Amino acid sequence: MDKLQRRAVLLSVIILGGGFLFLNAVSEILLPFLVGLVLAYLIAPLVDKLSSWGIPRPLAAAIPITTAISILALILILGLPLLADQLTMFARRLPMYINTLEQFVLPERLSRSLQLQFSVDALLKQLGLLGAKGAAWTVQALQQTLSGAMWLLNILMLVVMTPLVAFYLLMDWPLLIGNLNSQMPKSWRTETKKIARDIDEKLAAYLRGTVGVCLCMALYYALGLSAIGVLSSQLTGTPVDGLELGWAIGIMTGLLAFLPLIGASVGLITMLAVALVQYQLQIWEPYALIMAIFILGQTLEGYVMTPTLVGQRVGLHPLWILFALLAGGALAGVLGMLAAVPVAVVVSVLLPRLLKLWRDAVD
Repeated sequence: MDKLQRRAVLLSVIILGGGFLFLNAVSEILLPFLVGLVLAYLIAPLVDKLSSWGIPRPLAAAIPITTAISILALILILGLPLLADQLTMFARRLPMYINTLEQFVLPERLSRSLQLQFSVDALLKQLGLLGAKGAAWTVQALQQTLSGAMWLLNILMLVVMTPLVAFYLLMDWPLLIGNLNSQMPKSWRTETKKIARDIDEKLAAYLRGTVGVCLCMALYYALGLSAIGVLSSQLTGTPVDGLELGWAIGIMTGLLAFLPLIGASVGLITMLAVALVQYQLQIWEPYALIMAIFILGQTLEGYVMTPTLVGQRVGLHPLWILFALLAGGALAGVLGMLAAVPVAVVVSVLLPRLLKLWRDAVD
């Protein structure tokens, strides 16, 4: 690497560092732009296909965005009232569940299984106080969040700005790509195109594949957990209520599938916690069914869905993805976690080339 090339690399590092500092400074308003960019990237091939059929590009960009917004609005219109009703019913029954669990089920089960003579009242009291404090802190945090004008502004920006950002990006997508390529030094353009092609291949495989995996697993867990009452009734021969919030927990578990280990752990803990509160350890069938559904779901995700929809083109180790998510969360919160894996994909393409330049310079 000659002096001019080293100067170019140094200047590139300075520009990238300055860009990172700027983005970090304006991170509070980046979410709709980031979501819009991801949405535009995901449906850009469809817009290109529609344009190739003679449809004007603005209309070709508006069709999938309008369709996506309509589907999301329909899901919210149908799903939110049902979720609100289930949450209300569960909240009404929760004090009775917890009282029964504290007063009868846990003391009896613990004393019988452990064969100890001590009272668990003190332990339950401390747990109750801890739960009350946690609930109070949660309510206080929610009140502070909901009372802030920034929360309302962020929601409005996300709802209004995301489709606009995606639309304008899609409408000018070929022009943007051409301008980016023209800004590169002539000696870098060939290599830049190769790098961009490799990044696009991996990034598209990950993003589109992961969205497909999350949606499929959300549907699987929602249907599986919603059927626990019917399956338990068949196993026991007596009527058993369905799992409280089963479909909502299933959708949450599936949508968290993009978080390796973390999403599955959160989902399983939530399933078992709700089952413990609801079924009171009186029957074992719901717990066995939850574990069976979860194990089958993890098997399908790891050995069927991910290889089929994501494939081997991404080539990112799960530990590298987990580290990227945790690092992104530590640096920029939720926004950092959303951008973590795409950044990790880009780094996985650039790092081998940078190491090669370093070896060539040293050797």
